[in-house]
Amino acid sequence: MHPFFRWIKKNLIDEEPPPDEEFTPDESEEDEPLPSVDVPSPVDEPPPESPRPIRKTPRSGEGRKSSRLKKDPIRKSLELFSLCLLVVVLATLSVLNTYQSESSVSLLEQMLPLFFYAIGFPALLFGMFLANWKGDAGLFGAITLIVGIGLVIQFRMGSFSEGLDKPATLLPFPCGLGAFSLGILLCSKGRCASLARFGWVAYAVALLGLLSMLVFGRRFRGGFYMPGGMNPTEIVKPMLVWFLAFFLCRVGKDLSETRLGIPFPPWRSVLWLVALWGVPLVLAVVLHDLGLMVLLAAILLTMVFVATGVGFYLLLGFGSVFAAAMIVQRISDHARARFDVWLHPFQDPSGKSWQALQALSAMFSGGWWGAGLGAGLPQTVPIVTSDFIYAEIAEELGFVGCICILLAYLVLFSRGFKAAGASRTPFERYLCAGLTAALALQTVLNIAGVTKALPMTGITLPFISHGGFSLVTTLFIAGMLVGLSDRKGQVSRS
Repeated sequence: MHPFFRWIKKNLIDEEPPPDEEFTPDESEEDEPLPSVDVPSPVDEPPPESPRPIRKTPRSGEGRKSSRLKKDPIRKSLELFSLCLLVVVLATLSVLNTYQSESSVSLLEQMLPLFFYAIGFPALLFGMFLANWKGDAGLFGAITLIVGIGLVIQFRMGSFSEGLDKPATLLPFPCGLGAFSLGILLCSKGRCASLARFGWVAYAVALLGLLSMLVFGRRFRGGFYMPGGMNPTEIVKPMLVWFLAFFLCRVGKDLSETRLGIPFPPWRSVLWLVALWGVPLVLAVVLHDLGLMVLLAAILLTMVFVATGVGFYLLLGFGSVFAAAMIVQRISDHARARFDVWLHPFQDPSGKSWQALQALSAMFSGGWWGAGLGAGLPQTVPIVTSDFIYAEIAEELGFVGCICILLAYLVLFSRGFKAAGASRTPFERYLCAGLTAALALQTVLNIAGVTKALPMTGITLPFISHGGFSLVTTLFIAGMLVGLSDRKGQVSRS
């Protein structure tokens, strides 16, 4: 080996060269030129590869299993329903502790709707599991909690006391559970997009319901009812929301045109919207249904705002609703009487104002914690099971119980609007927002009327007030919301 290469090997390649060996060039070869050798520069050397971090791999299937259990909405829904069922059982035991019924019907027969509740929702969850439902478990839990509380309150009020002798009192909840399942079936897995093609059909069904009340209905307590106390106008609410969601998909861009923050839409779109929505509003006025008129106007404002994002529509709409209420109050004796009771309740305390004053007295007697389920005297309030059921809740559950129920409603509405914001298409977003707004506005109008914050409108409290068509319709709306929350294979966030 050449002496130069031997020196490179010892000093540059070997880690520790032997100390006793040193490079001494040979004198005989001192004058000979050394050959040129290209020594690699340190800059040209490739950088050393950084060691890859060692990842701790989980056991086979362990990570996927824990993630699936953590995010499975069916599992969460079942857990929430179990908690709701526990609340319902405890509330039922509280009622049974003081329950005194003069009916000859057995107690088990009167509790049939509660048995349907305990069996029906788990069976429905099993069907949703088979259909791979991936919706909002919190929305489902809020609905089942409010429905369960409503059934317990109606049982306490004796609404099921006639048992099978009067099946009309027992059938609303099983029928409502079927409507709930139908709503989920129609709107889950992206099927809601096909409903947009039937917008005009929904509008025709809504008008048919109003016209049937006008033709075949009979006057009772200032309103119109079908034989047997039925009120098919309840179906008008979801049908008109369905139609309006379809219509806004066509004219939503026109309505969002503004100048200096003021909407300037094409006059043709405005005329079509006013004409189509004005027909059910006029029919509601003819039917002396002040609550339906206010509710439809508020739904229109909410959905137009969701479709356009123009806040001026809200100001314009609320002003129009106030003006329309003043006009109806002047031309309708029924509406005028309700305004008089609201503004001057003590002018006729034993007549027209008796119901409102008794409700206020019942709520005041409830205090913070209430008298307890079954321990109050809600029968002193006329028609307490329907329009004034909130007074019974305040008397027996107190202010704290009312706050808890209002929080359950708030969870329901917030989850509904959240599902609307996560919708994939404009039609789904408008439909989900409109249905949620319908339930929220109905709740506000009922509670505000009972507490005298607003005139009484005759609107029932969703899921809790007694009424066959009302319960079936609200459960159908709730089912559509649960179906709309399904992300079609995507796991919803809770």
